[in-house]
Amino acid sequence: MMLSRVADHQYWMSRQIERAENLARLVRISEEMLLDDETLGRGSAQEYWTPVLQATAIEESFRTLYPSPKQGDAARFLTMDLRNPDSIVSSIRQARENARSVRDKISDEMWTEINDLNLFVTSPEGIDLLEISPQAFYEKIIASSMLFDGITGATLTRDEGWNFLQLGRLLERADMTSRFLDIRSQSIAGDDAEESLQWGAVLRACGAHAGYRRVHGGEISVERVVDLLLFSNEFPRSVRHCLRRANEVLHDISGTPIGGYSNQCEKLVGALLARLSFSGPSEVMAKGLHNYIDELQQQLNAAGQAVFESFVLLPSEVSRHFPRHSRQDNLSDWQREQQQQQQQ
Repeated sequence: MMLSRVADHQYWMSRQIERAENLARLVRISEEMLLDDETLGRGSAQEYWTPVLQATAIEESFRTLYPSPKQGDAARFLTMDLRNPDSIVSSIRQARENARSVRDKISDEMWTEINDLNLFVTSPEGIDLLEISPQAFYEKIIASSMLFDGITGATLTRDEGWNFLQLGRLLERADMTSRFLDIRSQSIAGDDAEESLQWGAVLRACGAHAGYRRVHGGEISVERVVDLLLFSNEFPRSVRHCLRRANEVLHDISGTPIGGYSNQCEKLVGALLARLSFSGPSEVMAKGLHNYIDELQQQLNAAGQAVFESFVLLPSEVSRHFPRHSRQDNLSDWQREQQQQQQQ
């Protein structure tokens, strides 16, 4: 069995790379939509960024650090601000540190790609590119993350390390896809043409626009977007697909046959997968998209906590640090503290 410390580094390395990629997708498409809205005289930058900050759960931190925000501050906070532990640059730096800690467990090509990406985002060249052509900067991050995923698949042995890398990426991707949907659910509704444009932006942010057209044709509706991004069993960024693969990975790690469970994480992921497998857009619309996504994110957070408790912490550490009914935020803070200590 792999040492829990090694598993933790590999799990978080892949989560942080996936988080950086998804934030790059989010900021890139948000900047495009904001430019279109300003050109047409619709809304303000502050109104536009508020749902983005709320859905990514960092609005409070942003308001604290930027009490009187100016144009560009929200994008800067999401991209470069090292005071935001979940910004793109912070995520890439943390991923690189986790990779360094397990340097002997990953391939040379993986290390080269993640190290090059870290050097790029903090280099004068990268900072200049962000100023001159933000879209090119974000596309570079997206391409590097996808290349890292491909390199991992082509160079890494299918052992426990591989499984923890896949688990981190899959759970992060499911979480971020749900947040893309939640951003739109919290935005101010417009006319039909504007609604179609904004849901199209969500699809593009998830790399799902071409897939949507193949399945549903050109007309965009809320129910069909929800069907693809939440319930599709084939689209690789849908929540259901990610959870199905995560369920398989968890059972590969434990050796337990699919259909049963040997730990809390398998139980939670299996239950959430079953819920999505036997639901559809009609249930989401009846409950309300934001309420449905909010419940889904709570369950995904619980699954992430269960991964940490099942594979990283000893039982005595779990009860000591996280009394029953403690908040997920407390766990996240403790995880960051432990990772920082390990990196020093």
